[in-house]
Amino acid sequence: FPNCATSRRIRNKAAPMRIAEINDIASVASEIAAGLRERGHEVTLLQPRLVGANLHPLVKPIIGPARAIDWLDLIHTMRRDKFDLAHIHYAYLGNVGRLGGFPYILHCHGTDMRGSTVFTRPLIRNALRGAKHVFFSTPDLAHYVRPIRPDAEFLPNPIDSDTFKPACAPSQHKSVYICCALTEIKGAPRLLSACRRLADERPDIRFTAHAGGPFTADFAALPNVTILRRQPRWKLPGIINQHGAVLGWVRLGIAGMAELEAMACGRPVITWFNQMHAYSEEPPFVTAVDGIDIANAVVNLVDNPEMRDLIGAKSRDWVRRFHSLDAATSRVEEVALAIANGRPIPKRLSPAA
Repeated sequence: FPNCATSRRIRNKAAPMRIAEINDIASVASEIAAGLRERGHEVTLLQPRLVGANLHPLVKPIIGPARAIDWLDLIHTMRRDKFDLAHIHYAYLGNVGRLGGFPYILHCHGTDMRGSTVFTRPLIRNALRGAKHVFFSTPDLAHYVRPIRPDAEFLPNPIDSDTFKPACAPSQHKSVYICCALTEIKGAPRLLSACRRLADERPDIRFTAHAGGPFTADFAALPNVTILRRQPRWKLPGIINQHGAVLGWVRLGIAGMAELEAMACGRPVITWFNQMHAYSEEPPFVTAVDGIDIANAVVNLVDNPEMRDLIGAKSRDWVRRFHSLDAATSRVEEVALAIANGRPIPKRLSPAA
């Protein structure tokens, strides 16, 4: 990769790097880009066209030629603008780095690993093996990533706690916000069961959900659920703050960006989380698995406003300590500097603190 000056420049903390953040998954790339810019680095966010992204996985190979053109455009941009390295989000997209011959950090986010197919697995293995370093965004992904890259590390998603912050105490509202997509993998059937139960037992408890996913019509048919159209990201803190509690994923045992952002807003989050080993301090989630558990947890929170405030305050404090933008940016910068200087990647002293 002749136009990349990485191997010929010696850098230190004061020397800015030219970094490309490629593919903004769940706003992680844009958050890290903002953090790196504050540290003096020149960062460009490159968003691929992702032709056919919503097609069924078995159909996607058909649009391979269009994707190839997209990848060539990214490679051309990397060469033209002489970036030192790329931070690529979504596993198979790392093949852009392999084809272009430039150094890259690969960041795995979830569906890219859990939803791999017979067509994408060879691409994913190739991308993982060629990366200078590999991050993954939820702790369960270690099961998929580390057999190929034992050195891969869990990097907690950065949460902008200045944007996602409490506008009022959760005790001021009794309604419940469903923050996750209404899909099977998020546990929508279990959430639907809870809402149906409470429509009969506690019709005073109101829910808000976003349209999107195959279970949208089922939720919309319930008298206690209000469905919102897809909202721009800047509106999400306001929507979260209009509710007293939040329902999240209840299937995979992990928490995503939506759950963490709700915690940053000081809201108690009901979810099923079974990755306690990933953190040095147990997260203050309200644990629930099936429809009965979820319904009971909702009633308990709605009927106890002081509990909502207590858990909400603990939740915000926990997110700010374990999912801070500064911590994520520091680690990405540390890894990028090592790559730019041709040094070994330094070990992270406290993986989840």
